[in-house]
Amino acid sequence: MRAILIDPVRRVVEPYTIDHRLASLQAAVGGLIAWGTELKTGDVLYIDDEALLKPNPAFFALNGRTFPGCGLIVGPENPLITDVISTVEQVANMIRFNVDIDLDRALVVKSTTFDSADEFLEYLSRQCKVDRE
Repeated sequence: MRAILIDPVRRVVEPYTIDHRLASLQAAVGGLIAWGTELKTGDVLYIDDEALLKPNPAFFALNGRTFPGCGLIVGPENPLITDVISTVEQVANMIRFNVDIDLDRALVVKSTTFDSADEFLEYLSRQCKVDRE
């Protein structure tokens, strides 16, 4: 299936082919995957969950947010991942590679406590709304 790979080390945005297996997504980003953000098209960005733990991590920015390591954009989940909707050119125009980041600040964990599952789901909904803006 069609996807888009973002490689901040090589500073490229390029087409990438994956299958529906988790191993395929992990191979693309070079590690365990984590959800990054959802684009306005419904496409989803996955990133390397442990990129900050690797020596000399490279970063990219997408829609004002900074992400470590490689990113993989796939299509909306309906319920399985589908072909990416965005084009390589559209994504390339949204990406910035010259990103400065303070790793000491980035590695500080902000803890949030929820009193119920509903409160947690409401928090996630608000975060998704912020990401779409």
